Amino acid sequence: MATLMFSSIHKKLWAERRRLISFFIIGISSLLLNLGSYALLSRVLWPDGPRTFEYTIVVVVVTVFNFEANRHFTFEAAQRTWGAVSRFTLVALVATALNSFLFWIGQDVLKLYDFLVIILVTAIIAFFTFASHRFFTFHPDPWRHLRKKSS
Repeated sequence: MATLMFSSIHKKLWAERRRLISFFIIGISSLLLNLGSYALLSRVLWPDGPRTFEYTIVVVVVTVFNFEANRHFTFEAAQRTWGAVSRFTLVALVATALNSFLFWIGQDVLKLYDFLVIILVTAIIAFFTFASHRFFTFHPDPWRHLRKKSS
């Protein structure tokens, strides 16, 4: 009995570890895409543009990559359901607003180097997005907690 229970717990932890590793790899890829796109936009295409606005544009573009990559590889959601898309959009809007706000704080208020701010903000946002996508966006029944309380 204890061996069976340990085996079940071990399998669940292993599955979560795989998701975390996949999320980390996609996150690093997203960070590189983010930095490269931001460098191209802010240093080459629009060097005199407002940095926070440029960064927000890049975050929106990278968000599309994140959705597709995490849907396929991290959370293995085979279909792109409207529920998952709408939940992802909600999480992405909140994360983008938080991302842009933290970038503005670091860049405009604290006067930190913009690429350093991107790395720091990306690390902070990663925790929020993983938890949100794991338990809300790609969960087969994300509203289960609300139904249990109202019953």
